[in-house]
Amino acid sequence: MKVKPLLLLTILCVCPPGIQANTMDQLQSLWNPKGLGAAVPEINNETPASAPVAVISVPSGQPVWLRLSNGQKANLAEWKVVLFMQGSCPYCHKFDPVLKSLSERVGFGVMAYTIDGHVDEAYPEALPVPADVMRTFFLNLPVATPTTFLVNVNTLEALPLLQGATDEQGFMARLDTVLQMRQGGRAL
Repeated sequence: MKVKPLLLLTILCVCPPGIQANTMDQLQSLWNPKGLGAAVPEINNETPASAPVAVISVPSGQPVWLRLSNGQKANLAEWKVVLFMQGSCPYCHKFDPVLKSLSERVGFGVMAYTIDGHVDEAYPEALPVPADVMRTFFLNLPVATPTTFLVNVNTLEALPLLQGATDEQGFMARLDTVLQMRQGGRAL
């Protein structure tokens, strides 16, 4: 699924101006030609101005290579994991620390959204998810937490990863499968 220009135009026409800028900023924050080291903007959607800003910890401009099981390599600096979680979800409390640990060790960025407005210890910087972001990501999927997507920071193409909790091995196996399917025989 790609965040298409028509969708963005629809968002601009339908949403009030304050929501437009914030949603556009969030979607565009996934694409950053200077790399993934930039901060994600604050949300002004019923959130106080002092809301925490999520910072991506991957060094900007540097490739982060992952060797796939088929022998090819994928540059994780071109991708970001988008996590939808809830502070009240017991599966999120199991999975989120696993994802946090993996992201720090392997080197991929995570953008965490909270559906219920509450955070957990692994992602205290999770941002409340705007309704249009929910509609974009969950168009053909049931809303469940935790849910992860892999988003290309250059094209905004979003690929579903997982719904539900898993361990490190399960997440990395699914990441490997999705990246191989996305590659279609070519290097990313």
